[in-house]
Amino acid sequence: MSRRAFSLAELMVAMLVVSIGLLSIAGAVIYSTRIGAQAARQTQALQYAKQIIALSKLANLPRVTPINDAPADRIAVGAPPFQDQVANSPDYRRNVRMQPLSTDPNDYRSQLYNIDVTIYWFDRGRELSLRDQAVHRSP
Repeated sequence: MSRRAFSLAELMVAMLVVSIGLLSIAGAVIYSTRIGAQAARQTQALQYAKQIIALSKLANLPRVTPINDAPADRIAVGAPPFQDQVANSPDYRRNVRMQPLSTDPNDYRSQLYNIDVTIYWFDRGRELSLRDQAVHRSP
């Protein structure tokens, strides 16, 4: 029975293979952590958009006092008229536009309003956005 020791070259190759494997795992963990944080921010933005749409419908805002922010506006999510119902966050901004589907009073679509909500936030120096829309029928 002969015993054979590993040569220095074999040990170096084994260490290289193990190191590459560990670096790959570390990279995957870092990437998944970043993607998880990004998904959490998108989920929060969607919750803000859904909440603003629901409150707009509940108060019949599209017909009573429609909000028509300029396209470049970035307003705090908890700004009026949502200041008492939407928790304000310095990380998120909103842009809301409410418009009737038709201006002809004889058209049934004149009772229908498009609610368009875009939520903005910054991630690693880039502005990201999420847009949600709904149609509201005025009572």
